Amino acid sequence: MAGTRNIEVDPYFGGFVLETLTIGMYEETRNAIREYVQNGFDSIQRAVNKLHQLRPSDGLIRIIFDADGAGIRIRDNGAGLSSDTAVKTLTSIGASAKDFSTDAGFRGIGRLAGVAFCDTLTFTTKASGESTSTKVVFDAKKMREMMSPERGSRYTAQQLLKDCVKATQDDALAADLPFFEVAMRTFVEAPKEVTSAKEMALFLEQVSPVDYRDDFPFADAIREYAKSAPVPIETVKIVIEEPGQEPKPVLKPFTAKFAIQDVETKVVLSDKKFYTSPTKQWWAWVGKKEVPGSYTDEEVRGIRVRAKNIQIDGTAVVREIFQRQNKSNGRYQDWFIGEIFVDPKAIVPNARRDGFEDTKAWTTIRGEIGSSVCKDAGTWAQDVSNQGQLSLEKLTQRTERMVEDFESLRRNAFRNGDRTLKVSADMTKLHSEVSRASRNANAATLSSLQSLGARLLDMKTEAVGKLAPPAPEIDTDRIENEARDALLGELMAVFEQHLELPCLTSVRGIVRRDFGWPRS
Repeated sequence: MAGTRNIEVDPYFGGFVLETLTIGMYEETRNAIREYVQNGFDSIQRAVNKLHQLRPSDGLIRIIFDADGAGIRIRDNGAGLSSDTAVKTLTSIGASAKDFSTDAGFRGIGRLAGVAFCDTLTFTTKASGESTSTKVVFDAKKMREMMSPERGSRYTAQQLLKDCVKATQDDALAADLPFFEVAMRTFVEAPKEVTSAKEMALFLEQVSPVDYRDDFPFADAIREYAKSAPVPIETVKIVIEEPGQEPKPVLKPFTAKFAIQDVETKVVLSDKKFYTSPTKQWWAWVGKKEVPGSYTDEEVRGIRVRAKNIQIDGTAVVREIFQRQNKSNGRYQDWFIGEIFVDPKAIVPNARRDGFEDTKAWTTIRGEIGSSVCKDAGTWAQDVSNQGQLSLEKLTQRTERMVEDFESLRRNAFRNGDRTLKVSADMTKLHSEVSRASRNANAATLSSLQSLGARLLDMKTEAVGKLAPPAPEIDTDRIENEARDALLGELMAVFEQHLELPCLTSVRGIVRRDFGWPRS
């Protein structure tokens, strides 16, 4: 379109270390995507709540993958930025007009997050009713070069920005809808999310302020509870667009069934429980299941903390609260799914969104969560664990029946090789169940289970030793390996119960190196 005009850039720099705010801003570079999504969310909410230009149901954030695979755009239909303020706003680093109590982003630094992994970072925007659109282009490649250790000290932050940023304005139709778009082109050591729509969906499902899936059985109950809860669940529509394909909506990852460690079939949630803060600063829902053990899906496991329905970190925040009660309780974080919605007016997420500023309010909220959600979850986990010791009583009964079979074989000097082999295999299977039950047993039950395991192992070893060596159909190596693997499994179960994580990691490494266990 004719009428492109260059705009002079006079950047403002808020005094932070610029390299830290770009290349080293996040531990995971993919969190730059979350930053841009939450900025779009803020813009849409401004258009809805303050400018009354948009209905809540019409807000939309589009994640658009370029056809050549070398770029991605994040575009929202929110308020946009006016032509009078756009350039100044986008080139003012470490300054922001946002209010942390109402906006998801508020420090004015996240806009540069993409500099770490693309060569060109472009912002384009238009406000409602204006006949001008604004484009601000950051030469990210040049910025990284100028911030390198060899050259970084030569330039002031203002010089660097002035040399690497260009702005233009174009004529537009006043009737055109407002928008804001972030475009990243030519990736360098980029997170997989910006080159794979599937990985992008898996990430955004966790962190974004989106709604629940229709097949999640507790979705309606959670929405209904939220209507009277102290903190609302704010949502926005997000779609992922790939060339030649229909847009795919992004929704939270909770579904109808979930995979659990050491459980062959997926399980359904048996119940949910709601919690509300005594100080009305947060509320939570937690899903429960009838079997012990960790969820295997990293996208859903753990009770997540959310501010304005945007996930803060992953599972570390609540895991640390579990561990404040008891170090070994940290593992219970993986036994549950759930969400804690905190009041953004009460506490402030830190710049990296991996925790909260250490304030008196956060100390209070953390204590409340620990004494209600985590305490309750830990008690429930212990109860389920105790019930599901694959039932010590049942395992004991099965072991006694196995003893009867073994004594019958012994009285006949183990002459029936096929029968001896079958009983040995049954012992191996039962021994595995005993080992699995030991992983989550309390101290008293663990002692009994270990006794059962030792008894089974002794019988199995004797039975295998009586098998006739020349018989070609008997794979004694396999049986001995199974016995050894079962013993290692039992030992590791005990180690997992009693060793702290660093020591446990070392033990796992030694067992894997010296014994090749567990086998793939």
